Amino acid sequence: MSRIGSLREKVKALYDSKNPSREDWADWLCSNHIFVVADFASELANRYGANAEVVAAAGMLHDIADAEMSRFNLEHEKRSLEIARKLLTENGFSKAEIALVVDDAIRFHGCHGDERPASLEGKVMAAADALAHLKTDFYKHALDDKSKEESLDDIKKWALPKLERDFTNKIAFDDVREGVRPTYEGLKTLFSNLA
Repeated sequence: MSRIGSLREKVKALYDSKNPSREDWADWLCSNHIFVVADFASELANRYGANAEVVAAAGMLHDIADAEMSRFNLEHEKRSLEIARKLLTENGFSKAEIALVVDDAIRFHGCHGDERPASLEGKVMAAADALAHLKTDFYKHALDDKSKEESLDDIKKWALPKLERDFTNKIAFDDVREGVRPTYEGLKTLFSNLA
């Protein structure tokens, strides 16, 4: 089995262990987000000449602590990086590849403030994460899930900055950004009109 195939199995097993401290929507993320990010990352890597295995691994491992704990846990980011290093090592990735995945692609994939991945692989993974948000039912699912406990105003305050960051900060490739502009604008209108 390839190291990516083995990594995929280990990531799936981690989610399938159903740690009781994780969020309710971890199953949805496993089935509908993390492997989708990995697939988008592989496609973009092939288009832009990045290392497809590295970006697929980063896609599978970004926010991997979701399998164990809530995003609100202060240890979430640290734990994600620890799990990623461990799984990459177990699956035969080199120290240089692990540094690229963990210290650039995963660490900076959120593109908060002025933080951005420096490597092509990191930029590809961040764009793939944004595409997985914009080209799937991620925002619809989040709206449905959040509306059970949060006000529409609170959801709007969460969604609009996230949409803007997905579209503006995370997609470093103009052609990719233009390709999802209609979806972004539609989602922006939808969340702007929540009342």
